[in-house]
Amino acid sequence: MLLLLASPALLSPRLIRRRTAHIACSTNAQAPLTTPLAPRHLRAYAAGELYPTRILDRNSVECYALSNADAEAERGPQVQSVPRVTVNLGGAAAWDRARVGFLFGLWYLLSVVYSVKNKQAHMALTLPNLIATAQLVVGSVIALFWWATKARAPPTLTAAALRTLLPIGLFHGVGHLTGVYATAAGSVSFVQVVKSGGPVWAAILSGLLLRQSVSRRVWLSMLPICGGIALASAKELAFVWSAFLAAAASDIALALRNVLSKASMNRPQAGNMTPQNSFYVFTCLSCLICLPIAAALEAGGAAAAWAAAAPTAADAAALLRLIAAGGLYFTAYSEVQFLALSNISPVTHAVGNTMRRVVIMLVTIAVFGTPVSVLGGVGSAIAIAGTYAYAAAKTYEQRQADAARLAAAGSADAPADAPAGRTDHPLLPVMKLAGRML
Repeated sequence: MLLLLASPALLSPRLIRRRTAHIACSTNAQAPLTTPLAPRHLRAYAAGELYPTRILDRNSVECYALSNADAEAERGPQVQSVPRVTVNLGGAAAWDRARVGFLFGLWYLLSVVYSVKNKQAHMALTLPNLIATAQLVVGSVIALFWWATKARAPPTLTAAALRTLLPIGLFHGVGHLTGVYATAAGSVSFVQVVKSGGPVWAAILSGLLLRQSVSRRVWLSMLPICGGIALASAKELAFVWSAFLAAAASDIALALRNVLSKASMNRPQAGNMTPQNSFYVFTCLSCLICLPIAAALEAGGAAAAWAAAAPTAADAAALLRLIAAGGLYFTAYSEVQFLALSNISPVTHAVGNTMRRVVIMLVTIAVFGTPVSVLGGVGSAIAIAGTYAYAAAKTYEQRQADAARLAAAGSADAPADAPAGRTDHPLLPVMKLAGRML
């Protein structure tokens, strides 16, 4: 049995009946049975008897749906004997495009706001390491809230898994500390240019520590990055050596974090380490590691610096809100970034991340009035474009390797970097709520 629903006709059973005569959303197209939406179907979804899936209609157009049949079973011969209830929630492609566009816009917005708030906090208070650690504290509190309220299933950590994760968390924290320090010491736009050199350090360290060779194509793609950073640095009107070195140190630390993550694949792992949980676990570990480091570096002058920055109670409250906002926006944009990654391919993400750096640079130059020379701007553009060339070269080689592996196995499956299909839809929360109320 098929239950078909076009999204605009959600509240009109008469229109639903009229439309279902022209829609078939089952691979069992020989004898499709249709029925209009009924309250019992909403109750079944709220009770977990129907679940989100993706199907093909009779025109081979992918649709979101609710179904009581295994999505994988739709491709098998047993589908002919499976009684199915399917609710067609409309075309998947349009919603996917809208979702990705929304996530990218939110990712950009949160990144820009974080960059501005972070710089404003450093302009007000000259304690960069303590500010960076405070941001990690905010992220850790958010993580503990998700896990304590069961809003997100917590990871399962053993002593052996913690020994695996601690070195990764160390470099995650060092990368954050040095990156924030670079922003405090120099301009946000210049730090974004220097940090675009991350792929260069990743390639060098992967070759040295993991013995992973790098092709000529990839090495050539990194030349614009190196040349652009050199040109932008030479002609940067607000060049600060400490900002340059701290940004480079941040790139190296984050590259080491990624290398250690790959090298630890054969060691004991924590359970339920989704991308978001991984970020939150590393944030918590980084917080524990960075607290003593920041205290050792800046605790001695913290009281005097705070008194100078916040002479009144109102000033102190405003400064605390500014620092907390930086941590909140940092955590939020990282969370949205993971959501965006689950919807797009690596090349699309590379384009998005490249444009994100451009947007941050342009906004912060305008907000803080950063002086930029013509050659410095050209160098910045070359370096940022080089990061995309690097990502495109790496993705091309990955696709070639996937195709060769699939050909050797005699498989015609989709490439490994194809984004997984989403099974959510904006009407689902409404339908679940209606089912619980019925």
